Amino acid sequence: MAVRDTRRGPVPASGRDPVWWSGGLDPARPLVLVVGGALGGGPECAPLLGRLVDHGHAVAAVRLPRPVPCAECTAASVSRLIDGHARTTDTRRTRVIGFDLGGRPALTAAASDRRIASVHLVGAPVSRLFEEPDRILDLPPVTVDALVAATGAAGGEQLPYLLGGLALRPEQLYEIRGSVWVGHAPDDPLTTPQDLALLKLTLESSVFHAFGATGGMSPRGGTVHRWLADGIRRAGPPAG
Repeated sequence: MAVRDTRRGPVPASGRDPVWWSGGLDPARPLVLVVGGALGGGPECAPLLGRLVDHGHAVAAVRLPRPVPCAECTAASVSRLIDGHARTTDTRRTRVIGFDLGGRPALTAAASDRRIASVHLVGAPVSRLFEEPDRILDLPPVTVDALVAATGAAGGEQLPYLLGGLALRPEQLYEIRGSVWVGHAPDDPLTTPQDLALLKLTLESSVFHAFGATGGMSPRGGTVHRWLADGIRRAGPPAG
């Protein structure tokens, strides 16, 4: 499934392969797995990935599978990607970055895969959007369009059907032993105050960072990349 390449730059995916960039793979380097979503984590993150390689990590970045990504948003899908790099990186202390919809599989995997030392979320929905999927149609049009493109939905009206019922439950979040770093913006339509409160109540180890207002979009850009790189550097070892 994974494209393995030591070059510093984009590696186009082929066919159904979800990996769009990888670099700096080395058996001695801890793995950073980047799970892109609808609004973030695409090729614009190449500077972030290069920064992580410079800091001593192996990096692999993936897109959400299509046509219906959340059918694959399970612990097994992320763990299989980690398995695929077990011979080319140090997966015993893996960090996983999840952009918006990519945050759900990252959290789900961390609840059961003890190789995941930390999860780093940017604008990730956790519960409310999935519990009240009709709210999706009230999102900004640019966000709806991005979700349609990412999921392969026939249109915005299909999104509630595709995304409904995917809320993470407190008992799932309680199982996460690694640290979780949560980046959010006050006007981000995907990460609600209710989601932040749920994470604060259930996570054993968490760090929250508020970015400035984004105009109704998920946080992105250089400030987010610097925060992610710093969090990856500071995150502790995996739980025993």
